[in-house]
Amino acid sequence: MHDVLIVGAGPAGLSAALALRQAGAGVTVLEQHPSPPPRVCGAFINPEGASHLEALGLMDRLSDVGAVPVTEARVTWPNGGDAVVPLVRGNRAGLAVPRPTLERVMADAVAAAGGTVRWGARVRDAARSGNDWSVELVSGVTRRTLSAPWLVVADGRFSSLSGRHVLRSRAGWFGWNVSYVGVGQPPGALSLHFCRDGYVGLLTFGDGVTNVCGLARFGLSGPIRWEEVLASALREQKGLAHLMRSATRVDAFRGVGPLPFSRAMWEGSGPLLAGDAAAVGDPYMGEGISRALGTGPALSAALAGGGPGAPSDAFVSRYNRLWRDRYHPRLWLGTAARWMFSRPRLAVPLLGHVVNRPFLLRVILSIAHGRRR
Repeated sequence: MHDVLIVGAGPAGLSAALALRQAGAGVTVLEQHPSPPPRVCGAFINPEGASHLEALGLMDRLSDVGAVPVTEARVTWPNGGDAVVPLVRGNRAGLAVPRPTLERVMADAVAAAGGTVRWGARVRDAARSGNDWSVELVSGVTRRTLSAPWLVVADGRFSSLSGRHVLRSRAGWFGWNVSYVGVGQPPGALSLHFCRDGYVGLLTFGDGVTNVCGLARFGLSGPIRWEEVLASALREQKGLAHLMRSATRVDAFRGVGPLPFSRAMWEGSGPLLAGDAAAVGDPYMGEGISRALGTGPALSAALAGGGPGAPSDAFVSRYNRLWRDRYHPRLWLGTAARWMFSRPRLAVPLLGHVVNRPFLLRVILSIAHGRRR
């Protein structure tokens, strides 16, 4: 029986599936890819995200597959600025784990809890039919319709089902990543290197592979060559160049954008929205994946210990209100940060001012990564 249909088997959709299954709902997750795909992401899970994983009962499983703790981040900026930002909150550190590994662990946990994850199942459309939601599903050459009282849309930043209108453009902020071995930092190390038009982040996993990712701003001029974006950052950032001096690339560059950043949650009269389908925020140090992983705990709080039952406007209102309270201040902080980083002459001194003043840094992190719970 389908009580809840969830579109998207990323961290947001799987987090929702685990929490709803724990509440007794019959859950089916629909994912268009045949298995967890490589994604453009930083892969760092900040301490808040780790607390969500703990609430979902996943920490032991992640430890078993090689997740390693991340306790601090090295931050550098133009003109030689360099600082170490502590990341441990209470007794909880961040985590380094490859994104496909995280999603496989979460999907296995959904299945072990009695839920269903259907890979290679693309949702073409969704509409309310009476008291239920009906989704049109394509799997190979087969088409069918599934129905359930609840629909959770977690199909990413360019969601086709959320009702959010994304203005397509060739200009804006783009994300990218690629994997290297031989980077000069140990497993569990995170470093963030700001440049004139964005940043480059390095996160080294337990097996020694480093996820090299970045955010860069582009206008309307021609195709983007990610190799040149990284090469430009290496010329500008001596610390980054030193870490990468003996590194070897082991997979292809991936890029996505322009990213449709949000200042607020998209709220229509449609399904429950989760992760980037609800709002796209800034990915500096794990904020995006933490927001996605927080979907399940947010749903649990909105349910207040009961199963989802019949569709309830009060439940949707509680979930949306909790989401706004947690994440709207962070979306506005990200908007301000992007405004600042688009003005390098202003950004460099301000960044140095923030990271070298512990109290101010704690205030910024308390907004970006949430209050300690």
